[in-house]
Amino acid sequence: MKEALIMARIDTLTAYSCKFSYLQRNNPLIEEQREAIKKGEQPDFGLSDFLELYAEYAKNLAIGENTDRAIMMVKDQIVPFPYEGSNCWHIIPSAGKQGRPVTVIKTSNGKRYDFGADSAALYDHHVFCYSDGEHIVMIFHRQNGSGCKSVFLETANKLLKEKGIKLEMDVVVPFEDELGAAEALKITLQYTDSRLSSDVAENISGPKRKKKVIRDLGLNLESSENSRIKCHLDEFRLGHISKDVAFARIKAEIHDDTEYDSAEVRLKIGNHTKNYPWSEIENLYGNHDISDELHTLYKSTGNFKEALRHFANEYYDQIISSGVLENE
Repeated sequence: MKEALIMARIDTLTAYSCKFSYLQRNNPLIEEQREAIKKGEQPDFGLSDFLELYAEYAKNLAIGENTDRAIMMVKDQIVPFPYEGSNCWHIIPSAGKQGRPVTVIKTSNGKRYDFGADSAALYDHHVFCYSDGEHIVMIFHRQNGSGCKSVFLETANKLLKEKGIKLEMDVVVPFEDELGAAEALKITLQYTDSRLSSDVAENISGPKRKKKVIRDLGLNLESSENSRIKCHLDEFRLGHISKDVAFARIKAEIHDDTEYDSAEVRLKIGNHTKNYPWSEIENLYGNHDISDELHTLYKSTGNFKEALRHFANEYYDQIISSGVLENE
């Protein structure tokens, strides 16, 4: 049974090209940094500086301002490792939901533990950080679509704002992996009702509560009749247009007066298919599926972290050798 549960997991890697830059707006140190910004200079601030600062900041829990998630990381969760002449770190932040009641069940005896809305349910996540002197790459592991990139970036920039700088992260896919990336099979446009219900119980979880779908429209992207819609998604996947522009163009293809405001996309990632909300699509398109290979290696070695690091290093090699970072 345990092996069956492990094999049911979908494990993916998403890589981001990262850089630190000065804040152009809302910079609390604008007077000190104005000249450097005018000259187009970059901050004298590296990945190792950031990781040390972030571990101190998030050691007791950092809460995202625009998400319902929290993250925690201490220095012991930053593990340096040598690889191909680059400075590398395997960081293991704990992240998850916060701000709502949590019930934990001990599976060995069925005992129940209830925690209030001042609690956070955190799980370990894995991020691999690489710096070769020219480029910074962070590779985030996601399991069954769950990761920590959003809350990590949000809390990082909340911290860095005090220094007048920001961390920018852009999805990067090696050229040879582009055609093998997530493939959209179907998109379901949705018209939702986000108004508060008259039933207080339905609103108890706040504005993040599940929206009610009033009407939806499913479109098979494997059909030639919807080829233009698939083209808009492919343009977005390749970074030619933004997510908002892609959604606007898709709606324009539909001769329907319904004001669709959301969507769900069925993606094929490697050998696996799953439905994902439109809000998550940006990160998922850069997913690199390692499920089968990871499970095989983990089964033979018994060391999940080492197996995961092996495939992160392998993916980093693909990114560097493809030359995709040279085009940025």
